[in-house]
Amino acid sequence: MKPPVNPGTPAPAGSPGWKLTQGNTGLAAHGLNCDALPVYTGPGSPAAGTVISGKRIEQSLTLFAGNITIEKSCIRPTKLNEAAPLVTTNGPCGSNSCQVTGSPVTIRDSNIDGSKLSASTIAKSCAFLGVGTLQRNYITGMGSGICFYNTGNSLSGLAEGNYVRGLRTAGDAHNDGATVRDFPLDRNAGRTLTFRNNRIDCSTGQDTGALFIQTYGGDIDNVTVEGNLLEGGGYQLGLESSHGNQYGRNMRSINNRFTGSGWGAAYVTSNGVGYKWAVWQDNFLLDMNAPDAKGKPAGSP
Repeated sequence: MKPPVNPGTPAPAGSPGWKLTQGNTGLAAHGLNCDALPVYTGPGSPAAGTVISGKRIEQSLTLFAGNITIEKSCIRPTKLNEAAPLVTTNGPCGSNSCQVTGSPVTIRDSNIDGSKLSASTIAKSCAFLGVGTLQRNYITGMGSGICFYNTGNSLSGLAEGNYVRGLRTAGDAHNDGATVRDFPLDRNAGRTLTFRNNRIDCSTGQDTGALFIQTYGGDIDNVTVEGNLLEGGGYQLGLESSHGNQYGRNMRSINNRFTGSGWGAAYVTSNGVGYKWAVWQDNFLLDMNAPDAKGKPAGSP
């Protein structure tokens, strides 16, 4: 059963993912829409210290300079290279890796929208790629949504109160509502990556899953997944140790809801690591008629 559709008012602070809608996230929560905003005429690679507020951004953005905030804006490019992200914090790329921003980036109360681009262009694209803080955004029309990949070694990451839906696919693409592909702690053991109170729907028909955590690009640890609604096909929450890398001992999944699929709510591929989630607590299938939407327990994978 789907959550109800609410009018265009902001979701109360701390609302879990199963209370988010298109009307209470992103621009709509503030009575705004993409078409009514003035066009942004600044550079695609803004300088450090830039704040972009209340603009329609019709180009992709590279936020490598860091110390950048985007708020109450619509990022809806009309042109994009195939498989490129709409927004990235990555810098120049060499043969094996890209440079990582050294300062925080924040995107909040905004829309990230791939609807002006063809499905073949964005099927392998992320709405956001890199590391940063994303809060209360409405993300749609993309191949994949929030991609914490090439996260570097120092900055923490946060995805909170976002609604990801309406993803599209083409060809042999596999789509993620959100994904983590590296988050090592070897140079900063205190950094954290948090997915809190998001609603993430991956329903393209070629779904990897709503939230796919795989050590493709490096080790991953200190990740907390809490208060989210995970929807769509595939396994809705995946945790994989692979590609010669490992997830760590502080991976936590707490108080999430799953709509369930033919594959199941969650899985773990440990590949000899010897442990799974450090904390798997209060995770349930979604039942909007039950108190706190707690349906059947989602068994520990």
